[in-house]
Amino acid sequence: MTQSAPEFKILQSIAFLAVVLQSSLLYTMHQGNVLLEQSLIMGMLFNLAKFSAPAFIFIVGFHLIRQYTKQLAYTEYIYEKAAHLLIPYFFWSILYLLTTNDMITLQSGIKSLLLGTAAPHLWYVIMMFQIHLLFPLLCTLFYWFQKRTENKKDIYKYMTIFASLYFLLMWYSSHYIFNGEKLTSSTILHYTDRSFFFYSFYFVMGGIAAVALKTWRLFVMKHIPLITMLFFVLFLFINYELFSFYGANSIHLTVSTYLKPSMFLYIVCEIIILYVLSITIVQRRGFLYKALRFIGNYTYGAYLAHFFFLQLCTKFLSLFTLQENTILYSLLLFTITATISISAMVICSTLPFHTWITGPSPTTNMKWAKIVLRKNQEKVFKPYL
Repeated sequence: MTQSAPEFKILQSIAFLAVVLQSSLLYTMHQGNVLLEQSLIMGMLFNLAKFSAPAFIFIVGFHLIRQYTKQLAYTEYIYEKAAHLLIPYFFWSILYLLTTNDMITLQSGIKSLLLGTAAPHLWYVIMMFQIHLLFPLLCTLFYWFQKRTENKKDIYKYMTIFASLYFLLMWYSSHYIFNGEKLTSSTILHYTDRSFFFYSFYFVMGGIAAVALKTWRLFVMKHIPLITMLFFVLFLFINYELFSFYGANSIHLTVSTYLKPSMFLYIVCEIIILYVLSITIVQRRGFLYKALRFIGNYTYGAYLAHFFFLQLCTKFLSLFTLQENTILYSLLLFTITATISISAMVICSTLPFHTWITGPSPTTNMKWAKIVLRKNQEKVFKPYL
């Protein structure tokens, strides 16, 4: 349980970049006037980046189960998580509400804060905080099952049963709740996309990696060829679902919902592949490893803020004639937004109470800046001394 697992921070950074890419593609597609061949490529890129939220849940499951102790003080734990997660969430949500073009009333504003609808990506925070509220119960259930597993066969058996039940839940969701269009008039069921219960499999997968990290690594390494082949088959299938739902001439990215059986299987395969890629990046310890490890320190705040900076970046890019090539536009928007979002969190981390804006992140050491400033002052005033 104390074994180091730096690959999870690398995977976390990759997942953050995937979120920014999704937002960039969604924004570009919503502008309209996208050529057919470009919309097909953008749809495939969107599906490639679709793993982001489940990957975050997988990572959260790993860290929570790994760090769990029976001496956990629940009240203190919730207070700490509320301070680290909800205060930055409220800060950015209110900023989104204040900068929107829509008319916001007090009632609609409170509803947006509670449901995570102030911006398209904030639903994840509402869903994630449910994990922390249920954390002691989840860990108790997890270790109850762990005591009843004596060997690998038991683990595979329980995982197969749970995966089958989760698969049926995804089937129910895609047939009776949402499949690209709303299939129910129930208001409550419309918000299942932000219910932890509907993403629970990824948490369990992360928990299994936590309690049996060595076995988990051996398992994914052994089966990576088979998983890769399955991934490509599922990738073709979910793209077929996306392009055929309304027809290739009318592609709606909302069809690629997390809550359907094909997407569930596809995302599990993709998370495993990216996990192995993260291990490879860690082993090589090159520039990519250092860059992703650095990004991993600021992903939560950058995640909350990225859509705000994306909107600013679109105003900047509108000065250039890039909209005709929507793929190039989307990739530029992604690159600039990701860079500015991380840079903004690094700068904010120098401020007092920066966690209210950035969430949990390291305090940037500004000693180097003071040294540079001191040297510049000496150069300026030296002739007068």
